[in-house]
Amino acid sequence: MAKRSNTSSLRKRVSVTIAGSLIGFLFLFGQLVRVTMLPDSQILGYANSEVLKTVTIPAARGEIEDRYGKPLAFSVNLKSVVADPQQVTNPEAEAALLSPLLGMGQAQIRDLLIMPGQFEYIKRLVPHTISASLQQLIDESKLPGITLIQESERVYPQEPLAEAVIGQTNTFGQGISGLEYQYNSQLQGTSGSETYKVTNTNIAVPDGVVSYKPPVPGSTLKLTLDSTLQYYVEKVLASEMEVSRAIGGTAVVMDVKTGQILAMVSLSAPPLPGTPATPKGFPQGATPVDATVSLPTESWVNTAVDSVYEPGSVAKIATFTAALEHHVITPTSKFLVPDQLYIDGARFHDAEPHPTEIMPVGQILGQSSNIGTIMIAEKLGKYIITKSFARYGWGQSTGLNFPGETYGFLKNPATWSGTAIGSVPIGQDEAVTPLQVLDSYNAVANGGVMVTPKLVEKIIEPNGQSITPYSRPPKRIVSAKVASEMRSLFENAVKANGTAPAAAIAGYQVAGKTGTSQKPWPSLPGYQPGAFWGTFVGFVPASNPVLSAIVELNQPTPIYGGSVAAPVFSQIMTYALQRYGIEPNGEIVGAAPKVVPNISTTTSKGGNGSSFPSRDTVGGAGWLRFAR
Repeated sequence: MAKRSNTSSLRKRVSVTIAGSLIGFLFLFGQLVRVTMLPDSQILGYANSEVLKTVTIPAARGEIEDRYGKPLAFSVNLKSVVADPQQVTNPEAEAALLSPLLGMGQAQIRDLLIMPGQFEYIKRLVPHTISASLQQLIDESKLPGITLIQESERVYPQEPLAEAVIGQTNTFGQGISGLEYQYNSQLQGTSGSETYKVTNTNIAVPDGVVSYKPPVPGSTLKLTLDSTLQYYVEKVLASEMEVSRAIGGTAVVMDVKTGQILAMVSLSAPPLPGTPATPKGFPQGATPVDATVSLPTESWVNTAVDSVYEPGSVAKIATFTAALEHHVITPTSKFLVPDQLYIDGARFHDAEPHPTEIMPVGQILGQSSNIGTIMIAEKLGKYIITKSFARYGWGQSTGLNFPGETYGFLKNPATWSGTAIGSVPIGQDEAVTPLQVLDSYNAVANGGVMVTPKLVEKIIEPNGQSITPYSRPPKRIVSAKVASEMRSLFENAVKANGTAPAAAIAGYQVAGKTGTSQKPWPSLPGYQPGAFWGTFVGFVPASNPVLSAIVELNQPTPIYGGSVAAPVFSQIMTYALQRYGIEPNGEIVGAAPKVVPNISTTTSKGGNGSSFPSRDTVGGAGWLRFAR
């Protein structure tokens, strides 16, 4: 009985299993028949079932304009062609359609269309006419898997003007250098989005927008730069570089009272034909500081703030200011000055031999006597001198906060060597940027008050509201009396018997200082033979300064700042005084800016009268060959 019962139970389970399988088979067969026999319109309906798609709408990047509203950078909206290879149905056919429109090889496109993954750029930023033709093919379902996305191209209409200042953006519109990087968050805006219905073949459904969030464009940067003056300074500096065969040059023009930078130029020349790879006298195995290859564009630097140098005699401002403040000298003091002296066994000397003579302090500064300056410095001591440099901001941030800005180097007096009391006051053993030097002289020009340099006048938001970027408040660093005395002393440099008569401007009082300094080896002690920087820094009109400027040339011939930098200062300041209607007494007459007739840019030291070299020849503003 038990055996028969078990057999009966087994038969029932087998029967149930067979019946279930048969029912499942019949259901699947019925579905197959149903789909096969359905009308084409119904199948198409399934294929065209709607799904939601959300895309990001990039915000328009803000514009950059000069102080008078001239555009320096703006963005143009263009479409880019992208593919989802998983949705591409016929790579060969689609590549054949895309090839003539995009100007790309058919095989190249096909290879992109069969890549794994779901996103591939085919071509970025195509012209509007091309994108319109592509959109028509997409709408006609001839390019499944192909989509156009909106992107933007950054345009610099006055390129290469002020490249090192303005900076650059990367492929995706993000700032990577200069002001583009520093103010990226203000310029980039806020992206929007759109959600809409599409078919399974990625075709937009008419009137299928579900939601839309508009993008908020970026803010506009209104700079302090005057693009017309910037261009003129670039031309004059480039011309001097051609004549003096300098490998680099920097120039900055500033508004004395506000610290607004009107022009900021960084130039570098490619190696001259026949230049030896290793300079004469170079130590065995060493690498020349200027012999490296050119850097890629994203490494372009603003030499006014991102490159340091030993400034030479322009550093004497610190010693003379401190001496006046501590009553070590008066403007009429005199010293018995030899042409050389020894400190801790090291010989220091003036630029030119001369008999021991009585020199007023105006002559010591005007003729840039190293020995006279050292004699004054010895009366002050290393701590007072260092404090004077620090008050002028050497070894500190200028407050400009420009990307890559360096603070330079100011030696701690506790670590001074035995010879430092001779070297530091005359501009050796410290490193500064050209902008730090200009800030110092601008403070003297401004009655002893230091103002923070500025490149951005205001940020204009999309709603029209203007924001003034934060700037450190003005700070008095020397008394008004001492500043006035220093301005008078600096006039001596521009007199006929000074070091910079070439800086003179007809009808105007000019004050300033020359600097000629040796270039140290980059990684070895000592200095490179025959390699110098030449500098002139000053302001005008001397009695009521309105504009200040610095000009620095890298390895010029002749080497002296009074021969190479002073003439450039004279030319650019002559132009600026006329452009802004600045009278010899410092009053501004009429509305600025004015159209200035062409002013000769032949250097006053015997230029050959040739036309300006193109900025491509000179290397372009901001093009720097040597590594940071």
